[in-house]
Amino acid sequence: MRICFVYPDIGGVEHYGSRKFYHGIGYLSSVLKQAGFETRLIYLQREPSRDEFLRDVAAVAPDVAAFSSTTHQHPFVERCAAWLKEANPDLVTIAGGVHPTLVPDLVVADTNLDAVCVGEGEYPLLDLASALANGKSILHIPNLWVRDRKSGEVMRNPLRPLITNLDVLPFPDRELFGFAEILEGNGYQADMIAGRGCPYNCSYCCNPALKKRYRGLGKYVRFRGVSNLLAEIRSLQEQYHINTLNFQDDTFTLDRRWTEEFCRAYRAEFSLPFWINTRVECLDEDLVRMLAEAGCQGVRIGIESGNEWLRNKILKRQMTNDDFRRVFRLLRHCGIQTYTCNMIGVPEETPEMIEETITLNRELAPDKFQFSVFYPYPMTELYEVSLRDGYLHEGATLTGYYERESMLQLPTLSRAELQRGYDRFLELKKELSLKKRSPLRYYLYRLLHATRDGVQSILRLPSLQPSPGGRGQGERGVPGA
Repeated sequence: MRICFVYPDIGGVEHYGSRKFYHGIGYLSSVLKQAGFETRLIYLQREPSRDEFLRDVAAVAPDVAAFSSTTHQHPFVERCAAWLKEANPDLVTIAGGVHPTLVPDLVVADTNLDAVCVGEGEYPLLDLASALANGKSILHIPNLWVRDRKSGEVMRNPLRPLITNLDVLPFPDRELFGFAEILEGNGYQADMIAGRGCPYNCSYCCNPALKKRYRGLGKYVRFRGVSNLLAEIRSLQEQYHINTLNFQDDTFTLDRRWTEEFCRAYRAEFSLPFWINTRVECLDEDLVRMLAEAGCQGVRIGIESGNEWLRNKILKRQMTNDDFRRVFRLLRHCGIQTYTCNMIGVPEETPEMIEETITLNRELAPDKFQFSVFYPYPMTELYEVSLRDGYLHEGATLTGYYERESMLQLPTLSRAELQRGYDRFLELKKELSLKKRSPLRYYLYRLLHATRDGVQSILRLPSLQPSPGGRGQGERGVPGA
């Protein structure tokens, strides 16, 4: 029994510089291999032709084609599944991942997919492979929505409990992805996952919807045991050349006791520097010091917006700009690099709010930062807001996360203003790089731009000549003082 995973990552290599290791498929493959099944991977770096894709699948000769996708990439799943079913109607096709979990009704409507995996897929996929290998029915496997080939009816099976003890899972299968080649392409940084789930309710994120779906089925936020995590790191060092660990958990320092235990144990055994993601409310002076002593090289933190009202009320991230200032001072003091995450094009955002985000990043001066245009993911609060308020284009799609365009038509932010904000962020990236390389040149650069911006501000002032009504008109037609 051979399972062929198909992972579309169209455009990803161009953005990141190399292929990525995807933990979800890695865990699925390791569980299947542990049970004696064969696995293969077709990693779609660019959009394939029909003949090219079918030739790659035929070379694997699978019994199951298992697709995994994000919302952006799911159109490629639909296209490839149609090609497979046309060429080989008897091949079992299944889709899983975050998009099928969020909107299984939409995904299962595609008759080229025999099944959809909702939620954690390790044991559902193992049950599917075992049933097929033994000639048994696959119609009643928990976590799977399965189409009966005779009647066409879809069996929407219930969810099984979440995997409480993550340590029971074998380490994710990195060889499936050609991990040595990935390391060579990304500067020998190894991605790691310490746990699963996030407790926060950011309005743009899928975690609130996932928590709701799994309500009553076990603890949503779980961490691996520190000893289990260190054992995987030890195993990686034995197999590969690695110079940095990159923990991809949403909030690595969420559980303070776990974080302290990790820092003590890691410091005692390893000298590899590592990066983490976290939030400002999950860091204080003592914890930052412990992370630094353990070898934490850098911390990624989501600012998202520099406007506190937009961040708190619209994005549902309850933190102040002073919180960021406090934490970034602590990180700098302890020699830890910083990386900020930002988004523009959020409902209710204005050009002035984008400028506030740029200004805050300039003040914090992170070593690196990323920015993207807001994308309304299905089953998120802001997706519903975008639909309700008529912001979402009918039938609009974007295949990448870092596109310059928006899915929305916002009354507060025109397309030209959004793209101007995007370009301002690109300019900021060059500016902060200059600041790091040459403080003197940066000072001259800022002086020049301050002079330019001052002149432009004067040119934008309301007319000093009275209008017929006796009052000047502001830039947007708003009565001036």
